Amino acid sequence: MQIKFTKNEMEKLLELLSIADWVLTSMDVEEDERKDDYLKLLQKLYHEAYESGMTKEIEYDEDAKDYYLSEDWEEETQVRDFIEEYEDASFWEELTFRLADRDIDRKMNGKTPKNFEEHVAMFTKIQSKYEEEFEKNRLENLEVVAGKKETKKVAAKAAAAKKAPAKKTVAKPAQAKKTAAKSQTKKTKK
Repeated sequence: MQIKFTKNEMEKLLELLSIADWVLTSMDVEEDERKDDYLKLLQKLYHEAYESGMTKEIEYDEDAKDYYLSEDWEEETQVRDFIEEYEDASFWEELTFRLADRDIDRKMNGKTPKNFEEHVAMFTKIQSKYEEEFEKNRLENLEVVAGKKETKKVAAKAAAAKKAPAKKTVAKPAQAKKTAAKSQTKKTKK
């Protein structure tokens, strides 16, 4: 199979490849064999583009024996904008989805909703609440609290502190004299 591209089409193809490469590899901490065929295909396409004269767009690393999209060229494109827009939308979608899912689990206490419609209704209501909050305040009101046991201990201590009268410590006259004497001794030694 042979496909002919105009220069403009080839540039758009490279932009698509850049987006695909980002999705495929940007979060990698270590190599993943499942991606080998995709990365080989990317190298083949980059090689073909480079050989066809697209040296502004593609760079060749002699040491690594690999082709890369030029960072300077990429910055002239909309690639980063598209990636950032996707990541932003994905972040908020995932956050509201996972929080709503968690809240349903808590509310149902391990039980499952009666039917799919009930689940969707609950989910939609809770997710909408989070969407409204995050649209209005972004992450401003979002906080991570200690685990349930820790939260209960902290709440119990706070409640006890509010109820208990403030303790006043009054030193006995003899103790006050000793403390004052120690304090005076320290000052004269300096």
